[in-house]
Amino acid sequence: MRTLILLRHAKAVRAHEADSDEERGLTGRGRRDAAAAGAAMASAGLKPKVALVSISERTRQTAEHGLASFGAETFFEDALYHAAPESIWDAFSASDAQSVVIVGHNPGIGDLVSMLVHQAHDGSKLAREVSGHFPTAAFAAFEIKGERLHAAGPTLIAAWKPDRGD
Repeated sequence: MRTLILLRHAKAVRAHEADSDEERGLTGRGRRDAAAAGAAMASAGLKPKVALVSISERTRQTAEHGLASFGAETFFEDALYHAAPESIWDAFSASDAQSVVIVGHNPGIGDLVSMLVHQAHDGSKLAREVSGHFPTAAFAAFEIKGERLHAAGPTLIAAWKPDRGD
């Protein structure tokens, strides 16, 4: 079984505060939330070996602040910038690592979390919390049995959201 961790980038500056959407960096709160997400992953026993990160500045900084302690091999992927759930899944499938964290954007990240929770037939409180609103810096981790998205055999093993939603 493989582990897939889906991490939404942390809180970024507003659009008018950067030259382009891709150049929007994290706010102070975003840096703190990214670090807290990484600490929550570690507390849950997650140990990503590979990080696949969207090319935007906010996802790069989220990885920098949230994943530093894991020593994961990091790859920046153009295809993950505002990617659809299927594209995010394809990036995971293309990796042969046992434990992969993907740092990306909504709606794709949140939609993929919801799809996997639905497929898992998980009615737990944790599953309900992450399959609805998926705020900045939130993550959800799944054990994956299958290779195809619609036959992934997922099991939700951990999830975390910052105390404040947005």
